[in-house]
Amino acid sequence: MFVILFYYFLNKSVIVDNKNHNYQINSKFNNNLLSKLINFNYNEILFQLKINTSNKIIIKMAQLFRFLYTDDRSRSEVFTFMIPSSFILDLDTELKSRDFTSSNQKWSLSFHKNNGHLNTFLTLKTVHEGMMVTADFGITLINREHFTRNETFNEKNTKFTFDNASHGRKSFVSIEALCTLDFMDERGNIQCELEIKNVNTAFTYDTQIPPTPTYIRNSSELKYTSGTFSFGNYEWNMCIQPKLDSMGSITFLKFYLCRLSSLDHLCRISYRYKFINGGFVHDSGVIEQYSDINGASNSYRMDKIKELLQITGKFVIRIDLLKINSVFPIFLYPLSPQPQPVHFYDRDRQAWMMESCIEDNCFILRLFYIDINNIPSGYVRVMSFNILVRNQNSAVYVFKKPVIKYYYKRESDDGLEITTTIDVNEIMSENSGYLDQDGCLTIEMELYYSHLLHQPEYSHLDDIIRKQKLQMHREIQTLQQENYSLEKQLHAVQGANAPINQAQGARTKSFENASASSTSSSGVGTSISSLNTPNPNLVNPNTQGTPNVVKKYYEQKYGSTTNMAGSTNGSMTNGQNFIDKNPQMQQKMGNARNASGIFNQVPGANANNPALNNMNNSDNPLGAGLSSLSSTFSSGIANLKLTASNFQANKFTSKLMNPFSS
Repeated sequence: MFVILFYYFLNKSVIVDNKNHNYQINSKFNNNLLSKLINFNYNEILFQLKINTSNKIIIKMAQLFRFLYTDDRSRSEVFTFMIPSSFILDLDTELKSRDFTSSNQKWSLSFHKNNGHLNTFLTLKTVHEGMMVTADFGITLINREHFTRNETFNEKNTKFTFDNASHGRKSFVSIEALCTLDFMDERGNIQCELEIKNVNTAFTYDTQIPPTPTYIRNSSELKYTSGTFSFGNYEWNMCIQPKLDSMGSITFLKFYLCRLSSLDHLCRISYRYKFINGGFVHDSGVIEQYSDINGASNSYRMDKIKELLQITGKFVIRIDLLKINSVFPIFLYPLSPQPQPVHFYDRDRQAWMMESCIEDNCFILRLFYIDINNIPSGYVRVMSFNILVRNQNSAVYVFKKPVIKYYYKRESDDGLEITTTIDVNEIMSENSGYLDQDGCLTIEMELYYSHLLHQPEYSHLDDIIRKQKLQMHREIQTLQQENYSLEKQLHAVQGANAPINQAQGARTKSFENASASSTSSSGVGTSISSLNTPNPNLVNPNTQGTPNVVKKYYEQKYGSTTNMAGSTNGSMTNGQNFIDKNPQMQQKMGNARNASGIFNQVPGANANNPALNNMNNSDNPLGAGLSSLSSTFSSGIANLKLTASNFQANKFTSKLMNPFSS
């Protein structure tokens, strides 16, 4: 009796325990026997192991059971793994995940125990010499009680290279904390979230091409090939082919991006070249093209040969790899009386079927996952794809955004019926370019990603994420309410300060006039008014307390209020209520009024007030004293400007003239 087990080998680390004897598959099993037992069926993920029921399979691996693609500007992808309790509580020191794909690169997440602490590392699996992958990533251990207790760290602009393909954090968290602070569920498992975003892949190649390779008679024999690099789980290289003239000199260069991995379908790739030689830099711009089943693609022609090769012929080529998607062409006959199904395989060697028909003047497509029964039990396959209908000049996407589908193991797929918006009359038209001479229509299924997730059913593990989402939502609401309350208080304070600042500005102007006259009489060539000359590097202290933009913002948010620049009724009343409740504001307002009282005593500041003018005559000793004090005060301010720096003088004098300025 045999048991068929579906699982994925990570570095052949599955252990078979046969009657308490442990065997490593890669060392104890005969390779020929193992090759007969293992039957590839699911792109190195799905295996069928025929083992006697008395054998016991011991598997310790960080299972990937949730995935999220946010489709934002940073192209964020979130992978949720399950750390088993056997790793935390047993003597094992290392735990790894199986390889997974993110941003067209293959990665692996590993955990290590060292001196009572947990170390976590992210490793780039597909890396070659000359490659550099930069990424932002963060790892979070989920706490079951509250999101503020999560253990997390983030790395920005991390460079994964051939010499340094792993990055992470040593002594990330203590094992004791994980066992005592509500990280484990009832089974002792721990959730770990990995977020990867802003991933950029580049390949740099240094080459040398002699400007005049006269030793080659036939230019077609002259080729230069770069090293190998990985992108989209495929292997690539670059070929350079010079074109020679009759004299044997290079007239231009052709650059080819060649796929080395064999495929039975197309792939659409986007990339750009950068050619660098000293100060010369040439950017090709974004190139988007197809790579056929033979790996060939269109060439890019470089005509600036003198600037690129110069004397020695040495230069640097940098390829920025932007995007790649697998494309599966499907040829349908929509005008046939009966739907004709067409079978094809995706990049995981899984069988699909598509058929088309026209019903009620609508063009309909039906897509079926034939090998849905081959999905391992206890797993779900998540896919994202889109469908294009191609004509001679362009292609029309059936969906505005890519479709995300979850498939789990069952006998047969119910199918996905797609009603397109393409006009049937346009399809049938001879000039539209949709149909060829035989009435064949070309459909393309473009696959963006595909992941195999553990535990397809909704469980208590999903409740933890929903709970933390609700907690974050409540925290944001509380912060928004506090922010709203502070804005209202700020609105009230600005409303109270606006009329006082306006009155203070009038007094300051009179003070400047008086200071100018006293300064000129004392022989000083600079007046107080010159201290307030607008400086582009400084803020004008005489500017009104509330700019029009800010006032308009508050009026739109809190409703129309009194004029903050000139009214002294409504805004003063609202501000006074706030000042009466704030002792510090009362003290500041009192000091400001005392200062403004002194400024009001300056000669000439109140020319229209007879009572104050009588205080300025020589018969009034108090008036004479104030006049002398103001003259001395003005001269001191002017001398202060001459002796201090320009910035400090302007700042000090501005504070004296407007005590309410911030």
